[in-house]
Amino acid sequence: MANIYRSSFKLFRDCFFSLLALATLIEVLIWFLKPRSETAVTFVGLTIVAYLFHRYFLFGETLSLRTQTPAEGVPALKFGWFILISGGLVLVPVGLALMFSFSMTIRPGTALLLVMLVPCYLLMLSMFGLALPAVVARDSTYMVSQGLRATFQTMWRLVLGPGVVGLRILELTVGVGLLLEGVPDDDPVILGYFIAIRTLGFLTTIVAVAVLCEMYRMTRPGALAWGPGQQDQTPS
Repeated sequence: MANIYRSSFKLFRDCFFSLLALATLIEVLIWFLKPRSETAVTFVGLTIVAYLFHRYFLFGETLSLRTQTPAEGVPALKFGWFILISGGLVLVPVGLALMFSFSMTIRPGTALLLVMLVPCYLLMLSMFGLALPAVVARDSTYMVSQGLRATFQTMWRLVLGPGVVGLRILELTVGVGLLLEGVPDDDPVILGYFIAIRTLGFLTTIVAVAVLCEMYRMTRPGALAWGPGQQDQTPS
């Protein structure tokens, strides 16, 4: 876990200003457009960012908005299947959370849905999340059963990794949110708050990707086509 934290914080630090710029763009668009569903607006863009995080941990590629030629033996960038699988890993837990919530005697609310969603999403990511790095690596021999056998190892790493980081960010979000009570919703301070939380949220994603890539490497030794300098940049 120490290597996962170290490599994740290094990536977050190295691309902090790029992530801050992306978070600003997203929140400013939401601020002015006020869409009914933020997820519908941001899902594809954020999933592509997660794809690039995978390539960093799998191949040592730097995150850049400029077009870069993949190193020898590294597959070219293709997002299609990654986006579809990512969507499934989100939609299935949401459906399960809704089903469990509506089966209860009390009327389901936002808090209840979140309580049900977190364990459902953790379970799905633990069972099937290794398919994400497999798709990025273009590993045609990867089998879902291989990921299923590593479910519990993946789960405890996800709990100790993005789970702990996400909890700390949530505590900060709630704490600062309480301090901002009474500030009008259209105040620029609130926009700054959303941008800061969005930026910190990328760290949770980075740690989760680091966990999945490490577990993929453990279950598929020798499956990766290593790029130059890869050994020096990926967690062990």
